Amino acid sequence: MQNLIFARSVVSITLSRVKPHLKRCLWILFLLPLICSSCKTTQEKAVSHFRTGVNYTRSGNQTNALVEYSRAIKFNPQYKDAYLLRGGAKFAIKDYDGAILDFTKAVELGPTNNVENGAAFIGRGLCKFALKDYNGAMADYDEAIETDTNNANAYNYRGLAQAALRDWHGANGDLNQAAERTPEDATAYRNRALAEYPIKEYEKALADISKAIELDGGDAMSYAICGFTKAALKDYPGALTNFDKFVELAPQNADAYGSRGHIKSESGDFAGANSDFEKALQLDPNDAGVFLARGFMKEKRGDDAGALADFNSSASLDPNAPEAYYYLGLLQYNSSQWGPALENLRKTMALKCSEDDPQFYIWLIQAQTGKAEDANKELGAFVDSLQGVKAKEWQARIGRFLTGSLPESEFIIQAGINTNRPSAIIEQISDAYFYAGMKHKLAGDEQGAASLFQKCLDAGDDNNLGNWSARAELRAAKQH
Repeated sequence: MQNLIFARSVVSITLSRVKPHLKRCLWILFLLPLICSSCKTTQEKAVSHFRTGVNYTRSGNQTNALVEYSRAIKFNPQYKDAYLLRGGAKFAIKDYDGAILDFTKAVELGPTNNVENGAAFIGRGLCKFALKDYNGAMADYDEAIETDTNNANAYNYRGLAQAALRDWHGANGDLNQAAERTPEDATAYRNRALAEYPIKEYEKALADISKAIELDGGDAMSYAICGFTKAALKDYPGALTNFDKFVELAPQNADAYGSRGHIKSESGDFAGANSDFEKALQLDPNDAGVFLARGFMKEKRGDDAGALADFNSSASLDPNAPEAYYYLGLLQYNSSQWGPALENLRKTMALKCSEDDPQFYIWLIQAQTGKAEDANKELGAFVDSLQGVKAKEWQARIGRFLTGSLPESEFIIQAGINTNRPSAIIEQISDAYFYAGMKHKLAGDEQGAASLFQKCLDAGDDNNLGNWSARAELRAAKQH
């Protein structure tokens, strides 16, 4: 579940420190010599207004800076530096469309050096990112890297655009490049951890985010990433310490309370979780992630109706994110609503969910609706597509078990011994008993299925989705 809550935070984390880096990209321009000797009067005026704009930019007065850059452009319509810095000023006041026009004009006026051209492409890419045009942003970062292959900021932002598109492996590659070029930059380590977490490289993520905090202990989002990573490793006390720091540094951030509330609910502190959710929704009544996290808590407590309402709210507030559809599909599956469940699970996959579980629930739906052959063909293709390390991981073993190429006895044994980290064993055991129970149910062995479902519950991982489904199966069996 942490992966799903975490994935929703990528864009806000990405934008949280864009402005300082845009300023860093453009600041070098202030050091360029201003050739104003033997200029015409209009050029002297243009330079004078440009210099005044630079002073305003340095003092943080972006509105006045914008006015001065516009005056410089009026006197010299070919003044590339003025377009470039006016684009930065517009970006700072969130006039992204206007900034794109200025950065584009700077590009059209032609490169005078790699720094200027790279800054123009990066600036335009940041605007497109802010407008959620992630592919467009990536195209601009590509241009910036082509202009200057050593531009750490271009690799950084391209990696973050890939993360926003949920291409975690691509993001990790670019963010590695950024970190290698800026080994003392906390943001580089933070962002690399951001990409390592969704691909479950938790130990690497923890090392990177710890380094980021060491270099910059005042970045709230670093504590959030550290908290999610520790929770994924089942270190809930350590996770909560980090989220407390997140709240301390960002007391008006709804995600801070929503994320802490989620970790509290995972660790069983429902009263504390509910208090955090209430605070988060006071700060932002339309935070889709908070509804998602609260829905998780409600489902964990057996409040299916409340969970369904929250997941629906999350989906309506952020219809392009896969997480709410995943949980809607899960709830519908658990109540045997096969059609709606299948639709939501397929939508989850189309929107690039970071989890593989939707594949397995789709198999279960098809297997229970007379489409066993289709189920095996589709899931078999997924398993065959896994390469390298992923072909040996737990999710691949679930796929091989369901499609019949891994015997049940071996599957259950592997659940308890083959894992990347000890903290994952209970989750794998819960998965194994649930999926084994479903194979017995499909074979008509209701008693054997019930025994395995109970073993899933007895494993004690009530954050596990298989646990929830096993609970629903046992409840349904009692009603028949």
